[in-house]
Amino acid sequence: MGLIRATAAATAVAATTVATLVSTTLVGTATAAAAGTPAVAATISVDTAHPAGRLPADFVGLSFEMRELGIGNLDARKGNLAAMLRTLGPSNLRIAGNTLDRDTLWVPQGQQPPDPLPDWVKDVVTAADVQRLDTFLRSTGYRAEVGINVGRWDAVAGADQAKAMSTILGNRLVATECGNEPDQWIGKGFRPAGYAYPAYRQDWEACAATVANHRLAGPDTASPTSSWASSLAQDESALTMLTVHQYTMDPTGTADRLLSPATVTGQRNAALPNLTVANAAHLPMRIDETNSAYGGGIDGVSNKQASALWALDYSLEMAQLGLAGINFHGGLGVCNQPIWNGKWQLYTPMCALDTTNQAAQVYHAMPIYYGLWMARQLGPGTFLPVTLQTAANATAYAVRGDDGHVRLAVIDKDSTTPLHLDLTVADRDCHATAGVLRMTAGGLAADDTAVNGSTVDSAGKLHIGRQDRVKVSNGTVHLDVAAGSAVVISL
Repeated sequence: MGLIRATAAATAVAATTVATLVSTTLVGTATAAAAGTPAVAATISVDTAHPAGRLPADFVGLSFEMRELGIGNLDARKGNLAAMLRTLGPSNLRIAGNTLDRDTLWVPQGQQPPDPLPDWVKDVVTAADVQRLDTFLRSTGYRAEVGINVGRWDAVAGADQAKAMSTILGNRLVATECGNEPDQWIGKGFRPAGYAYPAYRQDWEACAATVANHRLAGPDTASPTSSWASSLAQDESALTMLTVHQYTMDPTGTADRLLSPATVTGQRNAALPNLTVANAAHLPMRIDETNSAYGGGIDGVSNKQASALWALDYSLEMAQLGLAGINFHGGLGVCNQPIWNGKWQLYTPMCALDTTNQAAQVYHAMPIYYGLWMARQLGPGTFLPVTLQTAANATAYAVRGDDGHVRLAVIDKDSTTPLHLDLTVADRDCHATAGVLRMTAGGLAADDTAVNGSTVDSAGKLHIGRQDRVKVSNGTVHLDVAAGSAVVISL
C-alpha cells in the first residue's frame, strides 16, 4: 500500500498512479515566526481508497439583492463584474435578499409603473432586466435562482414574472424562489402577529402555482435551524431545492472567533438537521445566503484576511458535509460604506473603490473573493478522507479532481504560528516538481490578500502565471506555510 506524503501541483499525475493511501506529514521545525512563535507540527493522512462525497463545480456561488437587478447592475456590457465571475469560474448566482419583498415591484411587459409609485417601492424590475440578466449569465457561464416578491404578494405580477423568467432564462434559471426570509415577515410588517408555518405554506403554494417550469426553491428562512425548512421539504413534493440562510456570527464577532474550531463545529451543527431532512426527501440543499456576519459584516474582520481564510475553510467544510452549494452574499456599492437601508458594505466579495467606479460598474476584489477563488481550485471532484493531527489552529481538505489530480488545501488560521513542512512522497523515487498556490496577507487584520503575490486587476482578471514550483527530490518536498495563510497543493 503506497504512501504519498503531501505534495502539490499542477503536474499531470494520472489517477491510476495515485497511491491507495496518501499520508501527508507536515513536520514543524525549530524555526520561529517573525513574532517569535515556533512552527507547529501537523500530520495529515489522506485515504484515497475510500472516496467520499462530491465537490460540485457550482458549489461556491454568489448572492445579490434583487435591487442590483432593478437598478441596472449585473450587466455584461459594462465594467468588470462579468470578468470577475469568469475569473472565479462558472457557478451559481442567487438574486433575492431583503430588498425582494421589502421594496421591489415587478411591472409586466407593456405596462407602465404606477404613478406615483407606492410608498414602499424603491426598485422596479421588468422583463428587460431579466433579459440583461440572461446576457450576464450567458457571458459568465453561471446559472441562477431568482426570487419573486411574496411578502407583498400580487398574483398577477407574480405569474407574469414567473413566466418571463422561465421564457427568457430557460435552463439558466435553476429555480424560482418564492419570497425571502418568511420567518421574519412579522417583524418586517409583511404579516400580522401569529403568522406561522401553516399560513406561510399557503402563501408558498400560491406562488408555486404560478411557476410553470416546476423548478422551485425555498423557503429561504433567515434561521438555519428554523423548522419551516424541514417542514416544507417534507410537505411539498413540488419543491426541487431546499434553501436556507446561515450567517456565522452576529455583528459583535471577532477574527479569533470566526476562525475558531468552535465556529467550525457550530456551522456544521446548524446545517445538519435540515440537510438530513433534505437527503431523506432526495432534495439538494443550498445555503443560498451566507457570510461571516449578518447585518453587512464586521469592520476589521469581514473585510480582511481573516474572512478569506474563513471563506476557504467554510466552503470546503460545507461541501464535505454534503450540501449542494453555498452562496456568499454581497452588494455592488462602495467598499466599506452603507449600501441600502443602512447596511454596510463590509462582507461583500467585490465592491467599488469610489462612486466613480461604482457608476462605471468597475469593482475591486475584497479578501473574501480570494478565499472563494482558492476553494474553486480544488474541484470539481470527490473528497478524500483526511486525518489531521496538530496542535495548531489549522484545517485540511483533500479532493481527487475529475481531471485525476489530488489537491489538498491546508489552512493555517493562527495569526502568529507558521508551519514549516517536510512533505515526503514515499512511493515516488522519481525527480519531479510540485506546484503550490499561496493565499497570503500582512496579517489576519490586513486587506492586502493576494495569491502568489497577484491580485485581481481592474479588468477583473487574476494573472498568477506559473504556480510556485517545489522540487520533489527522493520523494521529499520542503514547504513553508506562513501564519494566517493558506496553500493549495496539487498532486
